[in-house]
Formats: sequence, structure tokens, C-alpha cells
Amino acid sequence: MSFYRRELPADLVSFTSEKGRKLFKEALNAGYAEGYFNLAGNFTVQSEPAYCGPSSLAMVLNALEVDPGRTWKGVWRWYSDELLESCRTESELKASGITFDQFLCLSSSHAQVIAKRGTAASRNEFLRDIKYVTQRDDVFMVLSFSRSTLGQTGDGHFSPVGAYHPETNKVLVLDSARYKYPSWFCDVDKLYDSLQPLDKETNLPRGYFLISHKDARLDLDPVAADLHIDPLLTTETDMDVVDLPERPSDVLPTRLSCGKSNKCCSSKKVQEIKHSA
Repeated sequence: MSFYRRELPADLVSFTSEKGRKLFKEALNAGYAEGYFNLAGNFTVQSEPAYCGPSSLAMVLNALEVDPGRTWKGVWRWYSDELLESCRTESELKASGITFDQFLCLSSSHAQVIAKRGTAASRNEFLRDIKYVTQRDDVFMVLSFSRSTLGQTGDGHFSPVGAYHPETNKVLVLDSARYKYPSWFCDVDKLYDSLQPLDKETNLPRGYFLISHKDARLDLDPVAADLHIDPLLTTETDMDVVDLPERPSDVLPTRLSCGKSNKCCSSKKVQEIKHSA
């Protein structure tokens, strides 16, 4: 048995539909699609059904113009999902993808990352973060959400955010599994609800990531204004800026990973961001 795509649930708006195009134009005119073209110019469909995490990360890293430091093909250095390797083996990755923590660990090796579980961020904080990233082209949001909560088939999925429509409070999700669903607009509150279900593998909620260049100097005060401590991420802070050791510049690995093997998600160094609750 095989499938050619799935039909979007009625309350999700296809990006390519007449309504979706109208929403995008208005979002762009309102200044809430500043990073869209960076992402769209680097959009790639995930190469394996379970590669949504590595694919989303590769898109964002290319959109940020991060140099991977190794060749992709020929003489060209470039990110692609099959080169991004978590602490899982290739067979495990193809079968089950990666978890929230594994995405955090992998992405932190290549960029500056702030991770927030759904239970740690309030609805207002989530909305504020969406507004923050969609008004910039130097920081991007990747969602880790439950498809089933949105009425889609399957469950855990990763995809980047492309735009926000303030009048309808809808966010554009650039679905990395384009063979399954087109990109779609979703109500922010419903999208927030999709971050809450527990991952069956880890028994922890999903969430989202704010990813920028390692040397970026961002004004994170608007993002960090109303933090809520989340013991599921760490007992000290719910915003994890992970600083893993850099590889020697002369080493070009076969795969782009954190270099921590199966210890990567338990031995990461976390830098606390001072804040007031």
C-alpha cells in the first residue's frame, strides 16, 4: 500500500490555497514573515520518513548561513539531513527519528539554541516568541509537536515556523514532510496545545527551539521576560543555551554530530540565563 499525500484537517489552512496566500501576503506586509525567504530558499523535503528533526535543523542552519566545516558533495560545504547524526545509530534514526533532547543536543553543536518545553512556556510566552522570530531573519523557531492533536495522521513531528498572521492569530508551519502535507497555517492556541502531549518514548512533553548563529548577539529580553521554571528540562532554568565543545577546525567528520556518542543528551553543559520569574 502507498499514499500520495494526506488531506489537511478543515481548521488548518493550506499555504498554497487562495486563503493561505492571502494570509501570507498580509503577514508579510505586517512585518511578520521576515525570515520566510531565508527558509524558503533553503527548504528541503526530509529524505527519510523519520528525518523531520534533522531536516528542519538543516533548513535552519542553511538559512542562517552557518558553514558546516565539511564537504557535502564535490567541493561544496552544505547541510543536509542525512549528514546530521544524533546519538542514535542510522538504523535507529530511520526507524524512530530523534527526541526533543536529542534535537537540542545536535542543534547546539552547530548553533546557539534556546529550548522550551510546552509545559514551561505560557501561551503568551509562546505567542511572544513567535512574534519575535517572525520579525527577524537571524533567529528561527523549530517546533516539536504532536500531529494527532491537530487532527493529522501520525504523532511526533518537527518543522520550522515561517510567518505569523496577527489579525487571525495564525502561524505558518513549513512542514518538512511535504510529501504528506503542504505547509499550513494553524491557530496559535491550537498549535500551543500540540506541544503539551507526552512523547511516548521519553514520557516528556514536546516544545520548541529558538535557533540563531553561535556568535549572534540577540536582544533576548522580550523572549525571556516571563519565564517559568520547568523541572523537565533542568532544575535551574527552563531556557537551555547549550555550549558543547567545538571540534578542531582540521577535523572533517563523516557525519555532523555533537561528537558525544550516546552520552550527548545526558552530559551536555548548560549555561544558565539569569532571569526573574
